[in-house]
Parts: sequence; structure tokens; C-alpha cells
Amino acid sequence: MANSNHHSRLVGRLGLLLVLFWLVLTFLAPQVKAWEQGDYEIFDLVDELEKIEGKEVDFYSWLNIEPAATDKQINRAFKKLSLQLHPDKNKGDLKQRDRFARLGKVVSILRDGHKRERYNFFYKNGVPRWRGTGYYYARWRPGFFTVVIFVAVLAAGLQHLASWINYHQEKRRIRQFVQDARSEMATRATKNIGAATLGRSYLEIGKRVLRCEVKSDEYIVFYPEGEERIDLNVEWVEKPSVNNVYLIAWPRRLINRALGRADEVVEYEVVEEEDAETNSADAEKILPSLEVSKKKSKAKKTTEPMAVLGTKVGGRRRAIKKQQ
Repeated sequence: MANSNHHSRLVGRLGLLLVLFWLVLTFLAPQVKAWEQGDYEIFDLVDELEKIEGKEVDFYSWLNIEPAATDKQINRAFKKLSLQLHPDKNKGDLKQRDRFARLGKVVSILRDGHKRERYNFFYKNGVPRWRGTGYYYARWRPGFFTVVIFVAVLAAGLQHLASWINYHQEKRRIRQFVQDARSEMATRATKNIGAATLGRSYLEIGKRVLRCEVKSDEYIVFYPEGEERIDLNVEWVEKPSVNNVYLIAWPRRLINRALGRADEVVEYEVVEEEDAETNSADAEKILPSLEVSKKKSKAKKTTEPMAVLGTKVGGRRRAIKKQQ
């Protein structure tokens, strides 16, 4: 439980940092420019020209002139093409009207010495794929709710990812306990008999030396002195679920409360082997997020209640479902 709360706080802080970062990007993006403002107009015209006229078409080929053409040659080519595209000759043709407007923008760039120099640079080197944050920001300005939704989805995804990472870490930790216990058993083994893979051993965890017993490759039991035994099994580590992500869990809780429904909490009851019971306090010290404590139901479920019991199967305990 403590580990789960710690993860929730981390996710909350991460979400807050993402919100602050997005807001800073929102306000500063217009000031961060990888290119000149006039370059953005060139980028748009190049994209439009390639989309409408063809990918191999550029400003010069569309006007049917050479890249070294003079202003006089540019004006002559403009006059010739504008007569073909003029709206008066193409009444009701919206496509030709857009082409005529685009022609005026292209010629205005080629008539301007500085803009033409910039276009010639991209003409020779190619138009960049990444055009800077300012270019994209000017064409898609995210609203406040868009930012909130983006950050919420991202934080939920990170929470689910963290849950899976923690899930695999817990399983690895149990297997590491088994491996360390077997290593200790190997140091005490005789040459004639060899090291056992199952049985009693000792492990130092923190500042405590605990007796333990290896039951299988993925199952180990600890016997703290004067306290109750602690069972750790890879099969008992709870898998993360998308339903536990706060983005889904919180709205579902609010809906249940609004409709007067009680939160569904499964009650766990542990049937102990002989005189051994699960010790939740020490279990959290060894494996904080492993659910080994007895859980109580906060309220009666609207559906048929279910209890999960621990039972002995071949000398081991396995979780089974029992309908009440």
C-alpha cells in the first residue's frame, strides 16, 4: 500500500511537471524560431505547389523560366500565366482562382531580392522536414482542454508503464531471493552430496538474518524469529490492469457514488497451513507492493460477493475462487 501511494505521488508530480512544460512551450514557442518568418511562407507555397501542380514542380518550372531569370523575364512569365488563370476567364472555377492567388504569392517572392535569395537556398538544398516549433505552433495552436487531455492521457500511460515495471521487478526480486538462498545452501553443502535446490537456508535482508525455505524456483518462505512466516510466490504477484489507472478508476468511482453504488472490493481470506500465517508488516519490508495482507471489504458489493482462499495443494498454497 505504501509503495502504491508512493507511485501515485510520483505520477502526480510528473503530470504537474508535464503541464508546466507544455504551458511554457505554449507561451514561448512563437519566440523560438529555427527559420525566418518569410521562410514559413516559402514552406507553405512549396507544399501547396507540389500538392496541386506535382512533386517535381518548383517556382521556376511553374513559370517556365530559368533560376537565373531576370525581373523582366519573371514579369513576362507572370503575365503570360496569369492570363490563363485569371478568374475572369475561369468564372466559377475555384481551383483556378486558388492557382491564380498562389501565382501572385510566388511572383512576389521572386521579385523580392531577400526572399528570392532564401528561396534559392531551399531550391538548391531542399526544404527541411523539421521546420521549427514556431512553424508548427502557428498552424496548430493547442487549446487549454487539449493540453489537459494530452497531459492526462500521458500521465495515465506513464502510470500504467510504471505498474508493469514494478510488477516485473517484484517477480525478479522473488526469484533473486530464491537464487541467493540457494547460493547460501551451496556454501554449506558437502562435496559428496552436493548442493540442494530445495530446503532451508538463510538470507540477510537489510540488517536482519532471516531463516527461509526454498519451495520451488519461484516460491520462497521466510521465518522471522519470533514472528509469523512470510510466503512469497511469483504466481501471487498481482498483474497491472488498465482499470486501475487513475484516468479510468477515478471517473468510475465518481459515477458509482453518484448512482449510490458501493465500490467493489474483493475480500481476501487466508487459510493458514497449520500454525503459520502471513505477516503483512514484514512482507512489506521485504516486498513492499506484494499483496500478502488480508484485505477487508469496505462495503457490500452489488454483485454476488466472492472470496479468495489460500489452500494447500501438494504442500503448497494456491489461490482459488469461491462463490459465496
